[in-house]
Order: sequence, then C-alpha cells, then structure tokens
Amino acid sequence: MSREYVHLEREGAVALVVMDNPATLNAMDEDLGPQLARALEGLALDQTTRAVVLSGAGGVFSGGGNMARAHEHLKDHEGASELFAAYTKWVQRVVAALTGLPQPVVCAVEKASSGAGLGWMLASDFVICDEAAKLVAGFLAIGLGPGAGVSLNLARRLGLARTSELLYLNRRLEPREALAWGLVDELRPAAEVLPRALELAAQLARGPARALAASKALLNAAARRGLLTQCSDERRVVMQVADLPEFRRRVTRFMGGGRD
Repeated sequence: MSREYVHLEREGAVALVVMDNPATLNAMDEDLGPQLARALEGLALDQTTRAVVLSGAGGVFSGGGNMARAHEHLKDHEGASELFAAYTKWVQRVVAALTGLPQPVVCAVEKASSGAGLGWMLASDFVICDEAAKLVAGFLAIGLGPGAGVSLNLARRLGLARTSELLYLNRRLEPREALAWGLVDELRPAAEVLPRALELAAQLARGPARALAASKALLNAAARRGLLTQCSDERRVVMQVADLPEFRRRVTRFMGGGRD
C-alpha cells in the first residue's frame, strides 16, 4: 500500500490540506506532487468546503523540489530533465488548482518556504507566516530557473528590480520585508501560525460562498493573467538547465558532496 504524503482534515467547513513528508522538508516530487494536486482539485468540487488551509507537517512548510532525489538521479543519468519534467508537471497543476479553487486559500507557512513552496505562497489568497521563517527563492542557487509561477507573481507584486535581486542573488527574504511588501498578510510565532490560519479560514467560511468564488475569479483573471502560460515557460527552462553540467555541480555542492 502506497504511503500518503498529503492528508486532508476537516474543521467544519474548513478543509486543512497537510503536505506530509517532513524528511524531505515536504518537497515537491513524484510522491507528494500528484497527491497534493489531486487533493486540491477534489476540493474544487466539494460544496461542503467553504475555505482551504494549506500547511506542512513537521513544523515546516516546504523546502521546494526534492534535491536529494535529483542528486541520486544524476548518479545514473547525464542530466535531470526527465526528473524535472515530472516534478514541474505537478508544480503546474498545483498552481492551477490553488488559483482555480472557488474557495479562498489560506497558506500557513512555518519555518521555511523556498522554491515551489514560495510559489504556493504566492498563489494563495492569504498567507500567515512564521515571524522567523526562512523565505528564499532558491532556484538559481542550484542552477535552475524559477518555477511555480514565481517569476510572474513576484515581478508583478514587487517590480523588476526587487524580483531580480531576490532571484539572481538568491537573497533571503526576511518575513518583515515580505509583510511590508504585501507578500504575506500576518506574522506570528511559529506555534500560532496554523491556529491563526484556521481561524481566518473559519471566518472566510462564514462568508457568502458564491460571491467569494466570483470575486476570487475576477481578481485572479486580472492579477494572475498569463500565470499558467508563464508556468509552462518556466517548466521548459527548468528542464533545459537541469541537463547542464552547472546544475550537476551545484546540486552536488548543495548535498554536501563538493564545493565551488
């Protein structure tokens, strides 16, 4: 019997979706990705769910893609485009599901959010964030291009200069900066993040469901126009650079097996 990497819990009209592979920092891969996408897509058809909370098990949100598996893959292959074709397929479906859900989505970010995890944050409607969280894009540090819609969502919200700094230099985004720049809605101590996210979701669940759904659709049509096309372009770039020697070198260093 296959392991469950995503759990769905209920608190009244609120659905709590928990990414549950803390050994990988709840990383996006062929295990977690399909289950996360299908769980979110299923909630879109569930009329008893009025709001959704997305969180990670083990006190951490998501560390992005599964680089340990990529490192292992490269031991027997020249490149990793095949692996990232699978990863990014599910990345794109999760972004589509988060933005396409009729219910509002509250993202509960504890400890760390990078790579695809940052994409989930930016695709959600509200973000409650650990005041000490490590927020970093992480893509270029391992020789990849951005994914999960990050290149579009960051640039539209922060402008080109700030986005270039965060992506090109892989600079850590401090939670207070994220709050000031409108990337997160509230900062809380780690222990309060999930309870506050559930509280906010319960408040949203008491709202007018159809009007909320229509409002979300209108906002997404305006603010996220072209997002899925951008995700497809990002996917193509990620697959290209995953076959380059630079990616192999940086992943090896990231996993502790080498240095510049």
